[in-house]
Amino acid sequence: MPETSAIFHDQVTGLFGFRLELGNDSSGVRMQARRSGFVTVKAAKIVYDRLRRQRDERHPKPRPSDTMQAICEGWLLARKQELEPNTRYNYTWLLNLIYPYVGRVRASRLSARMVENAYRDLEAAGYSRTSLRTLDLVLSKAFEEQLGRRLGTRKPRESDDERLVWTLAEARRFGEHVGEDRLYPMWRLLLVSGLRRGELCGLRCGDLEPDQATLTVRRQIVVENPGNRSRTRVKPPKSHNGLRTLVLDAVTLRMLAGMASGSASRYLFTGRTGQPMRPDNLTDRFNQLAVAAQVRPLGPHQIRHMLASNLLDTGYGIHEVAERLGHDPATLMRYYAKVSAVRRRQAGDRIAELVAPIERWDNTTGSIAVPSPTPAEATRAEKEASWG
Repeated sequence: MPETSAIFHDQVTGLFGFRLELGNDSSGVRMQARRSGFVTVKAAKIVYDRLRRQRDERHPKPRPSDTMQAICEGWLLARKQELEPNTRYNYTWLLNLIYPYVGRVRASRLSARMVENAYRDLEAAGYSRTSLRTLDLVLSKAFEEQLGRRLGTRKPRESDDERLVWTLAEARRFGEHVGEDRLYPMWRLLLVSGLRRGELCGLRCGDLEPDQATLTVRRQIVVENPGNRSRTRVKPPKSHNGLRTLVLDAVTLRMLAGMASGSASRYLFTGRTGQPMRPDNLTDRFNQLAVAAQVRPLGPHQIRHMLASNLLDTGYGIHEVAERLGHDPATLMRYYAKVSAVRRRQAGDRIAELVAPIERWDNTTGSIAVPSPTPAEATRAEKEASWG
């Protein structure tokens, strides 16, 4: 989570503000700086950065002679109270990938080529280019903020691989297979809405409005510190686009209304113990059911990609699809829209029909042979010639 996420927008006044963690005082009491009333994000960020620099002056200054591992660990420590626990976990995991390659190198001796070579070795070891691009973002940010100069590496290029996504036939087969499952309404909602798994787990009975046939996404449940000591936490949606209201079809609405009316929990979907579903457990169960249905166990998130591609192919606009999935339209087009081979061929044929004349290539002469005009075309040509 970037530090500017601490800057918030007051929907009532239209002004901006922020909250900055200042650490603990001498008695261990947590300290915060809260400011509000800024007209623009830029004005809020100027004050935010100034207070952050004042806070960081209390930490030992990193030196160019420090190792890269010490530089990165110091950066994470300084941001401990600013970053979400799950974000800090992910940053730590990413940086641990590159420590075996450049962790012992002094910051003053580190070169962009060293880091780029490490990226190539990590890709050869099986790490995706998406993970390596994120690693580059984190490493460059730590290096620049700690030492005041740019690392200057070239990002690993984006992957050419097309994301694996179910076909509509696989989605229908899965839906038919889970028809008798206790959580069938949840699986149906996933298939027709493309909700993120954390959003599904965070739905409460009060989010459903049967009279309006709508379901409002207000929160998500996330898993922090994945592993043996993991825990769940309720958070707002991933971005401001994630807070949205979905219009439901009649069948899905009827199923969810029945589930909400008979639920002993305020959460719409719960485990057998009555506690809200955990996102990691939801993924495990989804993949188990997919294997049983004889479809590819690709995880629930790929449903979002399947819906985005098929809705766009059907003719729905970018903004309509982005609103339903809770995404920014630009992000939707970059990461979620999968162009099929059929659509590519249709696009090529259609543009040729629109802009190119009807022609026939003569293999004997090696030239374009224009077909003979139809009688109607010949008559029209004679009239046009007589007018001239």
